[in-house]
Amino acid sequence: MEFVGTGRRLAQGDVGDAARALGIETAVLLAFLEVEAAGRGFDSRKRPKMLFEPHVLYRHTKVPLRDRLVALGLAYKSWGTKPYPSDSYPRLKQAVELAKEAAWKSASYGLPQILGENHADAGFTSAATLFAAMTQGEREQLLAMVALLKSWNMAPLLRGKDFTTPESWAPVAKRYNGSGYAKHNYHGRLAAAYVKHSKGNAMALPGAGAVLEQGMKGEAVRNVQADLQALGYSFPLGVDGRFGKETLANVRLFQAAAGLNVDGKVGPATLKAIAAALSAKEEDFSPPLPEWPGQASSKFLSVLLAAIAAFFMRIRKDKA
Repeated sequence: MEFVGTGRRLAQGDVGDAARALGIETAVLLAFLEVEAAGRGFDSRKRPKMLFEPHVLYRHTKVPLRDRLVALGLAYKSWGTKPYPSDSYPRLKQAVELAKEAAWKSASYGLPQILGENHADAGFTSAATLFAAMTQGEREQLLAMVALLKSWNMAPLLRGKDFTTPESWAPVAKRYNGSGYAKHNYHGRLAAAYVKHSKGNAMALPGAGAVLEQGMKGEAVRNVQADLQALGYSFPLGVDGRFGKETLANVRLFQAAAGLNVDGKVGPATLKAIAAALSAKEEDFSPPLPEWPGQASSKFLSVLLAAIAAFFMRIRKDKA
């Protein structure tokens, strides 16, 4: 059981299609994705991004199986009992071999990080089939999120409001993140992201096979941002699909570190080097997956590692 999927990324127009399916502004969905979704739908091995939750497995099993899972460290009663490993797949594999569907229910998957126990709300007959869909591509992951938002009756919460204000986002953030949304300022971050995405259409969409450069926007830009973020580059303004100064600086840093021509443009050579760097890396330095109620937080460690990686990249640039 290798869990490997297609690794297929979002294509131009996928977010717009999803927004139309929900009947909401594209800017609203872009803001939601920027704040609530994982930067990438797959890890460097083309496995869906995944976080295994032992406390969820605990509530989906009964003794004597539960006792065996607890003894193996695969289940425990309370969230936060132990730190999470950098790679959850070994635990998921072992849990699936022992607990089957209960194990699939106990992990969250893909861009939207849908918890397996919510498979029916996302339109799937089982958590295992939800995972299978997640392996097909980021578009399929996005469409699963659309189904989930519809099932949770969240689409009406994403229409007809002044989304430049945090208050308009509060019901959305509470439904998706739980009662602790305010502590992490999810509603404020959503409002700020919406303001950015609702600004005019000054930036041009890149055509098929085009070189990406400053001033462009769209899914292709978002993919590059997410890949660089996974390599340790910092995006305080968010993985937003807009090729601005922050993206330009990170592209230049990567090009310098990779020994490429530092022009700040993402062409075939830069894309190839990014893909090679992702394939070579073992640890994921991207920010942690979005937090569902009860999920453990590893934000401090992830941010620290990202800062260290970015620091050494800058040193390499200065020496180049």
